[in-house]
Amino acid sequence: MLPDLETERLTLRELAPGDAPAIEAAWQNSPTQWLYQAVEPVEFTNVQERISNYLRYRGDGERRRIYDYVARLKDDGSLIGGVSLGCSHPAIASIGLRVVRSHGGRGYGTELARRMLAFGFGDLRLNRIEADVAIENKPCIRVIEKIGMHREGVARECIFAQGRWWTEARYAMLASDRIAAA
Repeated sequence: MLPDLETERLTLRELAPGDAPAIEAAWQNSPTQWLYQAVEPVEFTNVQERISNYLRYRGDGERRRIYDYVARLKDDGSLIGGVSLGCSHPAIASIGLRVVRSHGGRGYGTELARRMLAFGFGDLRLNRIEADVAIENKPCIRVIEKIGMHREGVARECIFAQGRWWTEARYAMLASDRIAAA
């Protein structure tokens, strides 16, 4: 079980089977949620199966590969999104962000990303956190740049999803970048 995390306005808790109905209602079945993401929405239609797979394959202890959190507002408990770290190496992870479109533009994505960077570099002692973002996903790019991640390049037409090729920008931050910025 992961520790709960907090920000000024949000409580983050590890993804659990009981979250499936709220996720389905908040974003999973919204056709606009997937407009700027290089994924096949059908892969995520069965939320309960996705959560079961997460619990089965996340790993434990030092062998943990995935850290997946849901985010709720402190004031009323509304599900506003989630954030995750997926480790490709014991010291390297990719960040993933989700903010329900109805809660966009209020700084929640930035709050989530900053908290996950602090968790990744502090608690997990990661050396590098990466983000691959579809170039069409302007809200996510704004968040990634606002939190100080560095754009390292562009992978042209690197993913085929939703019937087309997607181009992604690669961003990263090193532990030493955070220390230098502090």
